[in-house]
Amino acid sequence: MSDELERKRQEKIANFKLNLNIDDPDETGTEIHSNTGTEQGIGEGTEAAQEGGSEGELSSYSSVPDAESGSVDKKSLRKAKRTDRKRRKKKAKKNRKIFRVVWVAMVIFVSVMIGEFVMVGVNDMLGVGREAESSVTITIPQDADIDTITDILYDNEVIKVKWFFKLYATMTKATSGFTQGTFEIEKNKDYQALINYMQSDMNRTDVVTIRFTEGMSLKQYAKLLEDGKVCSADEFLEACNSDMFDDYEFIGSISNPKDRYIKLEGYLFPDTYDFFVGEKVETVIEKFLANYRRKVYATKSRVLGQTKKMTIAERAELIGMSMEDVLTLASLIQAEAANKDDMYEISAILHNRLATIPNDGVNKNGESGLAYLQLDSTKYYPYASLKDIPLSERSKFKSRYNTYNIIGLPDGPICNPGLEAIQAALTVGKTENYYFCHKSAEENMPAIAYYAKTMDEHLENLKKAGLT
Repeated sequence: MSDELERKRQEKIANFKLNLNIDDPDETGTEIHSNTGTEQGIGEGTEAAQEGGSEGELSSYSSVPDAESGSVDKKSLRKAKRTDRKRRKKKAKKNRKIFRVVWVAMVIFVSVMIGEFVMVGVNDMLGVGREAESSVTITIPQDADIDTITDILYDNEVIKVKWFFKLYATMTKATSGFTQGTFEIEKNKDYQALINYMQSDMNRTDVVTIRFTEGMSLKQYAKLLEDGKVCSADEFLEACNSDMFDDYEFIGSISNPKDRYIKLEGYLFPDTYDFFVGEKVETVIEKFLANYRRKVYATKSRVLGQTKKMTIAERAELIGMSMEDVLTLASLIQAEAANKDDMYEISAILHNRLATIPNDGVNKNGESGLAYLQLDSTKYYPYASLKDIPLSERSKFKSRYNTYNIIGLPDGPICNPGLEAIQAALTVGKTENYYFCHKSAEENMPAIAYYAKTMDEHLENLKKAGLT
């Protein structure tokens, strides 16, 4: 009998271990008592069972019938398990419902918040809510990034949502390429219109208009540009002496760049130009060169004695002159002539003198020294006059362009001639004269030109002009 009791006790212990996960005995009406915490407890239970006492037998599920006699059948255990599973299922279902409600509420809340942010951003992107017909002046620094642009627009109330503007610029790959300068910008523009507006020079308001008159030198150009805050004079002159514009065929083909005081002298066509404050010096010079190319190589005009229109470059080729020589001769004509008619007479005189070079400067009248053009305008180049030469250099200065000391044309132009002087240089007029001089202009009286065939006549003209 004791063996039977021991077997039953072992079965109850096994069943009890399988159901240790029952966590709420009050809800099922089942109470669990365990004395299996230690080996000693188990031993005590065994000894009590052998004595046949009801107190020594392991008790479980006190509400199960026959518990007092220690007889707990498998049916009661299965019932307890089913009850526990139902309770757990009911509780899990209830928890799922609560979780779903909370989850839906959070989704709705987050969606509303995101929707509100997005709606505000979309309205700002479209310019909705910003002041209509209101504008503001903004200034964009050089090489501004998207953060700088965003701050400028936000501080001037052009945009209202900084993060959305940066997001839009990033998504549309428009985070760079903004133009330096001042803009008058309307506040109700949409994002794309704002970006396009700030990436175009055409919309800048800091425009400087400068007129460069015929006969100005590049030193004079540089001063005007610096006074207009377009670029610094030193930066401009340095670029004019660099190789960065050799891609222009007429610059890259200059035969003696190292012999010139300023490489681009003569090629920056005098005209009226629009620049921007702080404009890059490369774009400044490119405006001049583009105008020169258009006037010399693209524009055709009627030429006396020719059946078709020709460009200036074509006319130079026709008379056997390079454009380098044409520009140099034109610059001399521009610097010396008193007026348009005087230009053509001086051009004829200088062509006569240049024609004597193969004959060592002797003309058909037997007069010599004519290969020296002897023009006062060349004596101090690259300076305009003696007083413009720095004191430290003045006593020893000798211009390489001085036509009193060199034969023929100087190594390059002494100024930037206008179209009329270039036309005159291309005209090989017929004249018997080899000399000229001028009486200076006075108040209400223009300069007077005197021409001569011989040196004797020229000396008389110098007296008339008050030059001796």
